[in-house]
Amino acid sequence: MDMKYLIYFFIFFSIFINAQNKKDSINSNQKKYLEDQLYITLTYNLLANKPASINLRGFSNTLSLGYIRDIPFNKNENIGIGLGLGYSKSTYFHNMKINVENDNTFFRDFEDIDDFDSNKLIFHSLDLPIEFRIRNSTYEKQKFFRFYLGMNFSYVFHHKSTYNLYGNQKFSNFDKFNKFQYGLTTSIGYGTWNGYLYYGLTNLFNDAKFNGAENIEMKSVRFGLIFYIL
Repeated sequence: MDMKYLIYFFIFFSIFINAQNKKDSINSNQKKYLEDQLYITLTYNLLANKPASINLRGFSNTLSLGYIRDIPFNKNENIGIGLGLGYSKSTYFHNMKINVENDNTFFRDFEDIDDFDSNKLIFHSLDLPIEFRIRNSTYEKQKFFRFYLGMNFSYVFHHKSTYNLYGNQKFSNFDKFNKFQYGLTTSIGYGTWNGYLYYGLTNLFNDAKFNGAENIEMKSVRFGLIFYIL
């Protein structure tokens, strides 16, 4: 699916939900407000627990966007939870050779570090973020401090590995890739600018070995910025 259509979907969905929230507030004759419902995240990606010879190259990144339903707990509506739905595209530029032979996936070193022109792993996922939210917001205050702590659950619906070695090589939806992933998240900041951190608790691959010997237990670590629009 083209990313721009996903962006349009989340924007229109957020506007619709926000309109319903305002309608409910008017009907109850109370000054209710909901915050931080549409989000966009841009992060730099790292790999934890990777084999020593595997390195990332270039700007490995993840772009995420989605909608989070804000559910306040208290009268001031500055403590609560968020339940959401989102989409992410993750790209890792690396030096590990991933190829498929006779329906089996192999993870190896390139014979020479200069053997390839480009090498990347890309995967697309549907995300389910869950957050515990603390902020010092009020109905009148447009900028405020926030601290959100939670988890993000992901289902990877498409992934591929590509590298250029004597022609472009591409392998899509190969085995040993972990389609169900989750990790801890935190975001903290003031106003528009907010730091974001994700630490994966699941491996990117299942039952995978590097060069046929070393277990691959790499986990995703991402840090960057998160922008809340509504």
